[in-house]
This record gives sequence, C-alpha cells and structure tokens, in this order.
Amino acid sequence: MIQDCEKKPSFKYLRILQKLIILLLLFIMSLILILATLDLGFYIFKEILQGDLSQFRFGNLGELFSIFLVILIGIELLEAVKAFLQKEVIHVEIVVLVAIIAIARKVIVWEFKDINSMETIGLAAMLLSLSITYVLIKRTEFRLDFFNKKGLKNTEEPDNE
Repeated sequence: MIQDCEKKPSFKYLRILQKLIILLLLFIMSLILILATLDLGFYIFKEILQGDLSQFRFGNLGELFSIFLVILIGIELLEAVKAFLQKEVIHVEIVVLVAIIAIARKVIVWEFKDINSMETIGLAAMLLSLSITYVLIKRTEFRLDFFNKKGLKNTEEPDNE
C-alpha cells in the first residue's frame, strides 16, 4: 500500500518539497549559528581589548558558558537535520545528546539561590533516563557492529527468508 503511494507523482512532489524545506532549515540554522558564534567572539574580544576582565569572573562565566552551550546544541541539531536529509532517518542518538546538553546547560546556568527540590529531582530523573537511553543506544550499536564484522547472524534483525 505504501509502496503504491510512493509511486504517485504527488508523493514525489511531497518528497521534493520536504527536502527543500529541510535545506532551507539547514541554511537558516547555519546562518544563526554563524552569527551567534561571531557575536560571542566579538563580545569576548571587545571585553579583552577594553581591559574589562570582570566579565570573566566566576559569577559571570555561567552566562558565557550558557551561550556556548546553546551554540553546541544548535550544532547538534544541525547534525540531526543533516542526517535526516541524507538518510531520511531520525538519529535518536543525536536527539538524546541534544537533550543531555540542554539539561547540562540548565544545570550550569542554574541560580543556586533559586533551587527548588522538586526541580532538582525532575532534572536528575530526566538526566538519568537520558543517560540510560544513550548507553542502551551505544550498546546496541556496538552489538550490531560486532555481529556485522564477525559475519555472525544478527538476532535483532528478522529473517527475510
């Protein structure tokens, strides 16, 4: 049924439209990342030239690291969209990494005077579950690579016979 649908011209145009939208998203995200990186670089360079190194003291580093981590999250999202464009598959590993970086960013820029115990427990639970998910993804990849390299039959893939 799905294969019949894929042969229709309208489906072909939908795929072309989807790829164009993804390319546009890649372009916009790339532009935003370039501008954010340049802005961060100019800010740091300006502060150094003005001799105002107070911005680099412990209290203000959280804000700088927050901007840096937002840029890293953007790069990972860019990688996820690029991978989807190439293989038309969403890479769960990349999405999980983006979520882990986002939670790490939250923890790094957290104002410790505003700590709520329920927020702490919630963040810890999310981070633990994302970490377990990441470990399981990597373990599965390792097993698949092991079976493929050894020429052994992979028990996770169904037989096509």
